[in-house]
Amino acid sequence: MNTAVTGTVRNYWLVLAGMLGLTVGVVATASWPWPVITGVALILVAVLYGSRHRQLSRDIRGRFAGAGPGAGVIGSIFGAAAVLLRGTPAALWAGPLLGVAAFVGMSLYLTRYGSFSSKTGEAESGSS
Repeated sequence: MNTAVTGTVRNYWLVLAGMLGLTVGVVATASWPWPVITGVALILVAVLYGSRHRQLSRDIRGRFAGAGPGAGVIGSIFGAAAVLLRGTPAALWAGPLLGVAAFVGMSLYLTRYGSFSSKTGEAESGSS
């Protein structure tokens, strides 16, 4: 899918990638229950942010807008690495680096493969 990348689309993907990076960093470095609290809060924020930009509607090509299974795979890999990193001596410096890497990786992936549907025609999703 090719999406015309405008300011709104870029900001949308950057916020979602930033939420993933923040969650990965917190999971790797913070003690319980903060990873759970952060994860739940950022899922809620992502749902509210997606609904604000009208990306959670079934009218968008008959399914939810998104970047397909690749975004889930990237998120799972970084999430698993954060869980494995927890409790190790390197977690305090490697956790934030892992969060930054998750942010960069997800933002690059979403910018390239993400779809964004706009009723106003600001960004149209193409089919490939």
